[in-house]
Amino acid sequence: MRWYIEVILNNYINFQGRARRKEFWMFMLIHMLISIALYFIAKIVLVAYLTLTICPMVGVGIRRLHDSGKNGMWILAANVPFLGFIYYYFMFLDSEPSTNIYGECPKESYMDKILKDELEPPAYTKPSSLSFDNLEFDLSILSPDKLFKNETAVQILIIVLGLISILMFSN
Repeated sequence: MRWYIEVILNNYINFQGRARRKEFWMFMLIHMLISIALYFIAKIVLVAYLTLTICPMVGVGIRRLHDSGKNGMWILAANVPFLGFIYYYFMFLDSEPSTNIYGECPKESYMDKILKDELEPPAYTKPSSLSFDNLEFDLSILSPDKLFKNETAVQILIIVLGLISILMFSN
């Protein structure tokens, strides 16, 4: 569930960087479970949920492709019959072990970074009662300057919105 929340809250419209297999597949597992549950509860809620989660789903897919060294445009293959198998094949590929053009390897463990003196180990604080005080969502990431600084993000957003409109009005 941690991976799902991480993608939804912190990487909602993040199309840059890399995502591990674990992040992608845990997000997809939770996403499918929620979708199945909403199917049996109310279909209109399912449609609203799917509409709200298209951007994070595309984002985690593109970042997963980046992790295996592929261009993010391969995500379009997921919607084409017979090419969808290629897309999911790329999702199963292991990460490139070193830094590639999309960023550093996310697979390097937290302890590896501490041992290389790249990070300071966190000070231990005794957890208090269960609260959501630490859960934050920064709305500044939705500013137009940050959203549309990258032309690729705008193109992907246009493609996604076009696909949504086709799916919604095709019936």
